[in-house]
Amino acid sequence: MGLFEQKLNLKLTQKLTLTPALQQAIKLLQMTVPELQDEIREELVSNPLLEDVSVSDSISEQTPQEQNEKPEEDFHSDELNLEDYFKNAVDEQYIPSSRSMKNLSDANEFSYENFVSKPISLYEHLEWQLQMNLMDDKTLETAKGLIRYLDEDGYLKSPPEADDYISWFAEELGTEPETIQTAIKAIQDLDPTGVGARTLEECLALQTRQLGFENDKTLGDLIAKHLQDIGDQKYNTICSALDLTEDELLVYIAFIRKLEPKPGRKFNTSQPQYIVPDVYVYKVGDDYQIQLNDDGLPHLRVNRSYSAIVAEKGKLNPEQQATRRYVKEKLKSAIWIIRSIQNRQHTILKVARSIVARQRGFLDHGIEKMKPLTLREVAEDIGMHESTVARVVKNKYMHTPSGLLEFRFFFSARISSTNGDDVSSMAVKEKIKKIVETESRQKPYSDSGIVNILKAHGIDIARRTIAKYREELGISSSSERKKIYRRTHEH
Repeated sequence: MGLFEQKLNLKLTQKLTLTPALQQAIKLLQMTVPELQDEIREELVSNPLLEDVSVSDSISEQTPQEQNEKPEEDFHSDELNLEDYFKNAVDEQYIPSSRSMKNLSDANEFSYENFVSKPISLYEHLEWQLQMNLMDDKTLETAKGLIRYLDEDGYLKSPPEADDYISWFAEELGTEPETIQTAIKAIQDLDPTGVGARTLEECLALQTRQLGFENDKTLGDLIAKHLQDIGDQKYNTICSALDLTEDELLVYIAFIRKLEPKPGRKFNTSQPQYIVPDVYVYKVGDDYQIQLNDDGLPHLRVNRSYSAIVAEKGKLNPEQQATRRYVKEKLKSAIWIIRSIQNRQHTILKVARSIVARQRGFLDHGIEKMKPLTLREVAEDIGMHESTVARVVKNKYMHTPSGLLEFRFFFSARISSTNGDDVSSMAVKEKIKKIVETESRQKPYSDSGIVNILKAHGIDIARRTIAKYREELGISSSSERKKIYRRTHEH
């Protein structure tokens, strides 16, 4: 055998395929209207191929045929090899907007300065999601106990000396280790992704798992064993350990840097925020019309004078080639953000329609007619994942005939009734409130008495649940209410 011989090796590798379009879509989906406005302004500054034009200018400058053309058809998308993530994105004309529904009423003018909201905390956001998930009461209470041990960045903290933290939490919360493990898993499935981890490595691993890369061994090894090496830029050491080229390693590092090391920090604010409704709900006759709020959002299109450079044929000098590459990249970015915004608006509209359809009783008759509703039910209704619905409803608001309401307001736990129709926990709270308002001041109803009244209306609920709802409503116990009445009348 000679010193040299030829061999043919076939190497199968798994590549990261999280497209920029998908990353952008997820990012925009969670934004409020003011945040989206700021994001679009930044894109307009950084991308010369994006134009902000008014609806009237856009219509007057384009023929009907041009208005129906899709961006990638105008600009040789086959050549650009655009991701087909937005292939089925709807045309803007499908989405009713505030611009297209001005004829409904001029009386619906709102001053946004009148609506101020305190951002919800990480704890409140997680507790609400837990209430919406279908799990047994024991796991739910354990999970609600565990989220109190999260720090402001979203990490689950236990004493440093507690090597077996599962057993430590089990002892602290008075339950079994198996229940602790199930509850931690439930927390780690919530939004924001990565919450409930104990280490940075676990936090990033949770995020890669949700993105679908849990089977990428190289990515897993980088996160589990080489985060410090990445921080110290010991690229040669990593490449040697994982059999990677430097270019391959840089792709992985770029991906890891897009993950969120502190998933809870976006909740770390005490500053009040102005509320801008994402949708308006009008009652027209016997039906409800849903209108997206696009007031203040720039109307975007691609600048055709720049984009024509991409279509140029023939031999180009190096400078022209560099210009063409730059314009080509900016064109892709422009199309991505236009489609991402379109997808965001369409998704919000679908969720809003599902909510309004299911909560028609509330809109017509008030909170006592509120139906129980979960994220899963809406997700199944619109054909999307629960996590997508959770992102949509977060910090989104709906202006209805009943007032300005957060999307989350329409979701509540399910309580069984003897007449076969499940009742919303919010409807039960409203009934409790009215029972207390009409009770005798000298002989207020005890929690057991309220249980009996509700049972007579077909609602079978435990006394401890009544006590919990009463406390959430800010209603004191019957003995305290009696004392307050006596003190008032003594003076």
